[in-house]
Amino acid sequence: MGEPIETSCVDGVWRNSVGRDSALPGEYRSRQSAVEVGRDEARVRGVVHVVREADGSVSERNRYPRRSEELPS
Repeated sequence: MGEPIETSCVDGVWRNSVGRDSALPGEYRSRQSAVEVGRDEARVRGVVHVVREADGSVSERNRYPRRSEELPS
């Protein structure tokens, strides 16, 4: 299993990253938008999705199973 996808707020902007260090492209004005993108990325990668509050505390930790069409051939 790979590193989790993390959704967090940095300087008022919501972002997703692989672990806490490798930022993924995209900045989001709303938490909901960032969470949706992070959830989809975690599902495709088959990893855990961690959602952090603006203060850095973990509010959610979810694993989303891959759909059959997302599995590698």
